[in-house]
Amino acid sequence: MTWDMIGHGWAVQMLRGHIQNKSLRHAYLITGPHGIGKKTLAVRFIQTLVCPQGEAAAEPCLACPTCQRLERLEHPDLFPILLEEGSKQIKIDQVRDLIHNLSLSPYQASHRFGLLCDFELANPSTQNALLKTLEEPPASVILILTAVSSSSLLETITSRCEEIKLNTVPFQQAAQGLQELHGIQADQARMLAHISGGKPLQALAYHQHPALLERRTDLLNEHLEVLRGNSVERFTYADRISKNQDMVEDLIDTWISFWHDLLLIKGNSSAPLQNIDRQADLDQIAKMIDLETALSTVDLFRSAHLLLKENANLKLTLEDLLLQLPTLRV
Repeated sequence: MTWDMIGHGWAVQMLRGHIQNKSLRHAYLITGPHGIGKKTLAVRFIQTLVCPQGEAAAEPCLACPTCQRLERLEHPDLFPILLEEGSKQIKIDQVRDLIHNLSLSPYQASHRFGLLCDFELANPSTQNALLKTLEEPPASVILILTAVSSSSLLETITSRCEEIKLNTVPFQQAAQGLQELHGIQADQARMLAHISGGKPLQALAYHQHPALLERRTDLLNEHLEVLRGNSVERFTYADRISKNQDMVEDLIDTWISFWHDLLLIKGNSSAPLQNIDRQADLDQIAKMIDLETALSTVDLFRSAHLLLKENANLKLTLEDLLLQLPTLRV
């Protein structure tokens, strides 16, 4: 572990090399699933460049006032773009303000930094507003974008960035990091590493916010009810849950992880399960289904997820998903 991060050592080493070799890129794109640590990596990179003792050793102290201000996204040479409260999209005015700020000279650091988080939430017009700055950036500017995947952005944007693609962290490594960096007990760290799917920030969120764990438990319990429910009960559930889009996204992510575990069990895989706290439920359902059912159900969730990314009707997509799920006596 480096830069006080859990996993992603190769990405840290690459960025360190850019610093030490004075080969900084003008724009980076950090991609990966939610909770993987994209923003954390971006901030650590900026801290290394700005910390009074960071650049020479390619290691930020993380304790000085400069590092602390950057951690809070409050440094005068850092301009973050985050999704505004109550909004579902990054606004074009946010990007225009950023461009203006980046056109000015650095105030304290050697660079000005634009940090655009979850930029897949910007529509094409908003993304295009950034294009000229990406094509002809001021010499003292470094742009860092984060997104779930490069495919969620315009090709004209991604082609002008160096992509750093973060993957989930092996469970054992994630658990070790949770223990060493956050003082979490071994058994709890192991559990969090698994149920988060190897996403360190998601694991930490579960630890710090018990309500998130309760919601996950509720979603899994509701899934078992749906599997044994009839079509009327499934329609009723779809109607209720579809009124909260964020809940639907969590639902699909949680349920597909459960069926992915079933796929591993039916395929006799030696890969570790994610939902290790639901072993009894998994074993019970595994006795009722075959490998083909597990495969087809995982595909159902993937198709629903893709449709929702393409702005399909939320309620209809959810109804179609629930009606096609197998009916099981669990």
